[in-house]
Amino acid sequence: MYGIFVKCLRMENLQNKMLTSYGFLAALTENNNDLYNYVFVPICKRALSLYSLKGKRQGTAQDIQIIIEEQYGIKAPIAIVKKLIVSVISSLSRRQKDSFKAEYFEQGNSFQLKCFEFADLEDKYRKSFRDASMLNEAFTKYLALEQIDKDIVPSFSEFIGRHKCQIASFFKGNGDIKKDDIDKTYIYHIQFLEYIDINNDQLFHIAEQLYLGSIVAGFLESGIDLVPKFLDNEVYYIDTPIILRALDLQKEEETQPAQELLNLIRNTGGSLGVLSVTLNELKDVIDNAVKTYSNIAPVTTINDACLRLHKNRTWLINVEAKIEEYILDKLGIEIVNIPQNSIEKYEKSPDVQELKGIRKKKGNAFHDVAAYLFVREQRGKTVNSFQKGKYWFVTSNYDLLIFNKEHASFSGITEIVLPDALISMLWLKDPSKFTKQVKKVGLQELMSATLNEEVASKELIGEFETAISSIENISMEDYEILLSSVVHQSTKNINSFIELAQNDKEKAKENAIRLVEKEKSRQAQQKLELKEALTSKQKEKEYSNSLQLEFEKLKKEHGEFKTEIEELSNKLNDNKRLFKKVLVSFIVATVFIAFFVIIIANKTSIILKTIAWIGSLGGLWGFLSFIINLIKLLNNK
Repeated sequence: MYGIFVKCLRMENLQNKMLTSYGFLAALTENNNDLYNYVFVPICKRALSLYSLKGKRQGTAQDIQIIIEEQYGIKAPIAIVKKLIVSVISSLSRRQKDSFKAEYFEQGNSFQLKCFEFADLEDKYRKSFRDASMLNEAFTKYLALEQIDKDIVPSFSEFIGRHKCQIASFFKGNGDIKKDDIDKTYIYHIQFLEYIDINNDQLFHIAEQLYLGSIVAGFLESGIDLVPKFLDNEVYYIDTPIILRALDLQKEEETQPAQELLNLIRNTGGSLGVLSVTLNELKDVIDNAVKTYSNIAPVTTINDACLRLHKNRTWLINVEAKIEEYILDKLGIEIVNIPQNSIEKYEKSPDVQELKGIRKKKGNAFHDVAAYLFVREQRGKTVNSFQKGKYWFVTSNYDLLIFNKEHASFSGITEIVLPDALISMLWLKDPSKFTKQVKKVGLQELMSATLNEEVASKELIGEFETAISSIENISMEDYEILLSSVVHQSTKNINSFIELAQNDKEKAKENAIRLVEKEKSRQAQQKLELKEALTSKQKEKEYSNSLQLEFEKLKKEHGEFKTEIEELSNKLNDNKRLFKKVLVSFIVATVFIAFFVIIIANKTSIILKTIAWIGSLGGLWGFLSFIINLIKLLNNK
């Protein structure tokens, strides 16, 4: 048990350390355009200081590479680490070099240091640690509030780290970053971000900082060259899904990120275009939504968006007819025509046939290949630096990016860019100027992209139903259970099942049986929880009723007791008044009797003196006053 506790504690510390590193990297970028000298070099300098504090005097680039990974969760390429070691030692003054005995060898592959301490940035690091701890604690409390087992949910550091890996993968040219466990879900991270966006500005600002830091970490891990300057007037051709999102014809949460992405492109000096082949595809997609339009059970996301916007089929027909005007007037995007001779050439490309072979929607294959081939022609030559890519095709289709990389006949930069990588690139143009906008747009895009991975679209649900129907010997009961399970499955899971159903029916059937059992188990658990909740509620109701009966009984008894008290009180008052009268009479009688007894008991001289005293004005009135005040006193009691 103690071992498990220690392991969990270490894991929590590691998660905090990773988030701290992203916050620290973001803090170093403040008001700086030179990321290499103001972010990467200090990271290496701090790593050298930590290495020296261990009592080490000599080391290699691999030693510092390990320190950087341990401290920041960044697997920096060895070539970059060597370059940074050279930069750190070269930046020291002659006096510092002599004091620290600092020297590098073999172009940074090895070095020597003596008591090298660099603590200038520790305040920023400590603040980043506090911020990371605060966000982690808030995320844990949120999961507890929603009654979600935190042990089955990836940590928040894993969520942000995943983005770091995606950025690094793009700039390194790798294509395997999203092949992670399809059973992992990040929906709770998005819900948490939405929650703090509304309820806690401070925490959301921290989340934005961590997002920015993940970009910097991705740059460092990829080894991207930050030196080359960007070309002017880049052109970005926008894909169909992003156009639909910007027009608010997809999921509501996707609209603003798409619009903000287009604004960021304009603000950084780029221009926007929609290729003629994309326009044709856009018309086809809207036309399909028109043909299948339903006011009751929409089967397309566009139809769903229309109902959300309170728009009818006639309105959508008008959008289809005037789509060029919508793109130009509402989005400010120019239509770019691809010449017919180029179209004919692209149709003969082997890439088209190969993409059709692996695509579920065969008709889109030509569009996608034509788009990146047109960009390739526009560039005119191989591009070896991301900053020199003047023309780009912007799409959210990750699989198309991988296909493009795998089928390029050169080792240069791909023609396709995903929104998150594009946002990162645009930030490099002027970090100090665009940091605020990039944090806002980038985190929104990350949330939107994650939701797309987690929540199935109407179209995907339709494909899932078709895939189920293609499997033989599925009972009607199991068929209905599988359909109902779709709301509890991620897009990744559904896509995996559809792909399996297309390639291997037997394995798909086995998978379907597992899904049915899993869904039955989930429903049984849900029924049990509901039953327990109802039982608990019934018990509470019964207890409440019993308390009410007890209250009514006590109230009745209290009323009867009160009546008795009032009767006794009235009798007591009557007796009190009678007692007062008797007492007054008794006192008066006693006084007079005593008076006359005194008179009789004394001789004539005493009688004469008494008569003389009573006869005096003061004595008479004093006596009467005594009697009156005594009576008043008794009446007031």
